[in-house]
Amino acid sequence: MLEPPKTPPRIILHYSALKTTWDWTILVLTFYTAILVPYKLTFLKDVTRNLQNQNQFVLFFTDTLIDAAFFVDVILNFHTTYVGAMEEVVSDPKLIRWNYLKSWFVIDMLSCVPYDVFDLIAFSTQNGTRSTGVIHFLDAHDLIVIGKK
Repeated sequence: MLEPPKTPPRIILHYSALKTTWDWTILVLTFYTAILVPYKLTFLKDVTRNLQNQNQFVLFFTDTLIDAAFFVDVILNFHTTYVGAMEEVVSDPKLIRWNYLKSWFVIDMLSCVPYDVFDLIAFSTQNGTRSTGVIHFLDAHDLIVIGKK
């Protein structure tokens, strides 16, 4: 039986059971986001304004947890091996980080920004007059993540 290659401390093999389970979890959360973002943009334009409503609070809280999970994914990707151009497993931390920064980092960072929190702050600071067009447009960034996964 082949043993997995030795990796530096705090480096996760991209094919480990933990990483595979995590990737499936992120994929499910991405599908949830892909369904819910258009729904929210269309039917729930004032979710953050009506947080007294229990259902909308649960939705806001769930979205915040999903944003946190996407942020954890960014951190994990900085510590996950990848397959190089010569079909070798790259486990050098500097190469891993550079490769991630050159590839999916920007899209992943946009996917974990808590735009609902910014929308809540914008609403509370503008005393009832909101400028949510930009916030709702930026919230649609989550749809980009589908193409990655």
